[in-house]
Amino acid sequence: MIINIALGIVTLSVLLVTYRVLRGPSWGDRIMAFDFLSVNLVVLFTLLAVRSRQLVMLDAALVLSLLGFLSTVALTRYLLLGRVMR
Repeated sequence: MIINIALGIVTLSVLLVTYRVLRGPSWGDRIMAFDFLSVNLVVLFTLLAVRSRQLVMLDAALVLSLLGFLSTVALTRYLLLGRVMR
């Protein structure tokens, strides 16, 4: 019961943050929204793993959180310096 309510709330949050990623007024807002979107997707995968009792989904959530963090760092570095690597 509680997991179903949490899934609904997180799904709504994913939809709203996706709108902010697509329509953000500046690149900084889009990068922050993308970071929050990756966090929301990790929470969504974790809730789905708890609900369905599949441990493979937790591995997917871990990989997604790592990719979300690295992409946020790369996008921010590109925005500030104009390049990602030296």
